[in-house]
Amino acid sequence: MKKIILIIGLLVMSCSNNPDYQNNLMLAKKWVQAFETSNLDLWKEVVSEELVDVAPMYGMGQVDYKTSLGVAEFYVQNYTNVKFENQVWLPGIDTLTMKPDGSVRAYGTWTGTSKSTGRNFSLNSYHNFDFKDGKISSTGEYFDATGMVNSVGPAQRNVVVATAKVSKKNIDKFQELMDSDGGLSVTRNYDGCSHLEVFYNEESSTYFIIEYWESYEKYEAYLDWRFNKDPNKFTDKVWPYVIGGQKGFAAYFNNTKYKFF
Repeated sequence: MKKIILIIGLLVMSCSNNPDYQNNLMLAKKWVQAFETSNLDLWKEVVSEELVDVAPMYGMGQVDYKTSLGVAEFYVQNYTNVKFENQVWLPGIDTLTMKPDGSVRAYGTWTGTSKSTGRNFSLNSYHNFDFKDGKISSTGEYFDATGMVNSVGPAQRNVVVATAKVSKKNIDKFQELMDSDGGLSVTRNYDGCSHLEVFYNEESSTYFIIEYWESYEKYEAYLDWRFNKDPNKFTDKVWPYVIGGQKGFAAYFNNTKYKFF
């Protein structure tokens, strides 16, 4: 009990010796409120255009104001009933002087619902906020963003597994075509394709393209475009490198008994 009283006393002293903390805390809470109320104008109100943000998405790292705003728009557009629960707000310190510096730290649990699938998410997170000229100048968001997106994904995914028989002597040229401007980047950006993966199996001389689509109707529309309407006639460039030409290509997309583990 004495330790708890001491900690509370130290926090009270830190806040009283940290005149900017209460104002900055209000700004940080407005940042949270922007997501809870889907109010991007409120987000813009409290965030500096010189923002430096450590984004939660895998591989993004440190991003600027424009990119951070794009991430905020993604959450607002795709999730509803968003709440930041079990909130714990703490004053930050200067790591050199070990004195309060006006920064704000927050722990809590984000909850909400995917607009597209109706599935719920709940995940713990940590945030840090620094301030300049009355706005949030830098922030870090630390939680499993990729896991959150996966957790609310569709109960059944529309998966297409395409295979092409390609000899080892032709695989480099084949991959070069896949990586070209008219190749798999076009497939990935076609309406309805959420993402795709590829790999080559040397033992079977088989190239695998694993695609994820919003619906098989959109995949069929893509196939029609790719084979009949593509101005670059990409498939005509591909067949010479495939064993058996077009007959060496196959696509499988029957999701009977589909399960996601």
